[in-house]
Amino acid sequence: MTKSAHVESHAFAWLVVLFFALAVSGFVSYFLPHHVFNQINSLLHLVFGSLWALLIVPYSFVHFKRILGVRRSMVFVSGLLTLAVMLTVVFTGMELVYQGQREDNSSTYQWHFFSAISIVLFLVIHILLHFVTHRSQANKRFQTSYYIPSVFASVALSSIIAGSLLWWTDKTTEQPYSTAAIVENYQYNYGPHPFRPSQTDTTNNIFIDEKALATTDKCASCHMDIAKQWYRSAHRQAASDKTYVTNVTLLATKKGIEATRYCEGCHAPLALLTGQLSEGGEHAGIVGSLANVEGVNCQSCHGISKLVHNKGVASYHFDINQPYIFETAQQPMLQQLNRLAMRFNPAQHKQDMAPALLGTAEYCSACHSQFIDKDLNGWGWIKMQDEYTAWLDSPYSGNNDPKFSHAQQQRCQDCHMPLVKSDDPSASKDGYVRSHEFFAANSMLTTLSKDYQGQQAIAQFMQSNKVRISIEPPHRKDATINKMPVNPNLRHAAVQPYYFYKGESASIKVIVANTGVGHNFPGGTIDINQAWVAVQVVDAEGHAIFNSGDVDEAGYLEQTAYQYRSLPTDRQGQIVWKHDLFNMVGKASVNVIRAGESDVIDYQFKIPYWAKSPISISTQINYRKLNTRYAKWAMKELYQPLPIIELSRAHLAVPLRDKLETIDNLTKLAESTTARR
Repeated sequence: MTKSAHVESHAFAWLVVLFFALAVSGFVSYFLPHHVFNQINSLLHLVFGSLWALLIVPYSFVHFKRILGVRRSMVFVSGLLTLAVMLTVVFTGMELVYQGQREDNSSTYQWHFFSAISIVLFLVIHILLHFVTHRSQANKRFQTSYYIPSVFASVALSSIIAGSLLWWTDKTTEQPYSTAAIVENYQYNYGPHPFRPSQTDTTNNIFIDEKALATTDKCASCHMDIAKQWYRSAHRQAASDKTYVTNVTLLATKKGIEATRYCEGCHAPLALLTGQLSEGGEHAGIVGSLANVEGVNCQSCHGISKLVHNKGVASYHFDINQPYIFETAQQPMLQQLNRLAMRFNPAQHKQDMAPALLGTAEYCSACHSQFIDKDLNGWGWIKMQDEYTAWLDSPYSGNNDPKFSHAQQQRCQDCHMPLVKSDDPSASKDGYVRSHEFFAANSMLTTLSKDYQGQQAIAQFMQSNKVRISIEPPHRKDATINKMPVNPNLRHAAVQPYYFYKGESASIKVIVANTGVGHNFPGGTIDINQAWVAVQVVDAEGHAIFNSGDVDEAGYLEQTAYQYRSLPTDRQGQIVWKHDLFNMVGKASVNVIRAGESDVIDYQFKIPYWAKSPISISTQINYRKLNTRYAKWAMKELYQPLPIIELSRAHLAVPLRDKLETIDNLTKLAESTTARR
């Protein structure tokens, strides 16, 4: 045997053994459930594939160079087809190693899987044709493949050693998750359940280790686009928000740190689930604490496996995701292997992080519904904000009267997490993900962070036909009788003319319609937010006749303005204006507009005799996060004037007339004159 033939035969043996190892490890990876041994198998599959890819190209070159000129066309064609399939496996495998299994490259995995299976078929055909057309050389080829047993033994032994080393390293670097509270002597002030008065549950009511929750940086290493979106969101600032810091600190001062579990389950799950919220621990209102920095992070939402109920106050069941190999390792190389194993076989990761519940409107009810009960207010059960029930009652849920419902259901996610272009691994096949900016109405946070782009996005979102305002023309029931001829064309006019008399008390109706909000307008913390109707009436020369809804130089809205809000009260009937809900026992009033419905407001004002016709009536529906009294108290040194967003405006010009004497008045005048005679 020549030296080149010897090398080729040796390479052939390695290719055969590596292909067998690839086939076995590939099928094991496909069929076995998520387990550390399966992940070790997947990592070995990557090694086998890399070695096989390095050998197959030079081997194919030498092999085809040797048989050029040999007149065996069928063998040659079958060999070319086999090579093409092999190169497909190599190329798709390299792409999967580089990019991982993504939503937008699922076809790559399918090509890799089916082309790997096809290699067997093409190889059998190629070998059979070679054997039939040139039996002597075929026999010689197989006789020189005595290297195979020794290569097989080498690969098997190496695999066992490498697998054992990986398993041993995983076990020795593993940091078991603690199921105990961070704070020693954790206090159960609200009964035996560790998280009350929050409604949160975990399996067997265990605490969750901080290492399993504070994973933002790890998540961002793969999901960079989504991490950037989340970083500017209200979720990220849910605990560091200055107003929240003020309120949760007040609660801890008045009721003890254990009472902050009521708030932290939604604003700072990390503090609640790890067992920080007991005497000696830190609530998220402490600036710089881990819970304060993380806010509502990736695990806070994606660790929810089911809901306890849909009444809110953090009513979710939290589970730790199934670990991958080297899940808690600190060494950079092992962390890279952990990410590689996850990217190469992400099925379990997707199952843990993206359950079906995540795409439902009910999922949002865990935190965007709220109540308070005797445990906290010492009085009784009181319902507060409830965007989920409001959505259920709306046309958007599809559960309402079909005559008024939308043709297609719209969930919370469709408005507050619109599809945006992204190169994220979780992006759909056409390159879209759900936005994690969660823009809604909180323009206070974007103001403080000087996020002008975010501020513009919020304004655009709120002004996109969410709420409409209009003015009903003041059609009159009375008429002026005089000797002026009537234009016959006016007799068939569909719209009656409208006007005001100088000197009379005018009345107008302003209609505010909730046309595009999927729940009540306004939503959220309506006791401290401000939504109001502003009205301005001026004559033709710009002189003011009537105003309502003005904001003074100090930023305060006039008290007589028509507002949409809630006025919670304490036991003495005083307004709970600091959002200190633990003092709330009832509501003095609630004024909101349900989705798809309207509100009509009557305004009266006097038309002065000096007014020049026509008068101009302008109305706006305005929104501000937050009202100035609360904002100055809660934001303290960070206070600055907060933006007022005009959601919609309407304008109407109304002509003025001098009131002429009517026949009735002339008759009365004549009668009184006759009587005097």
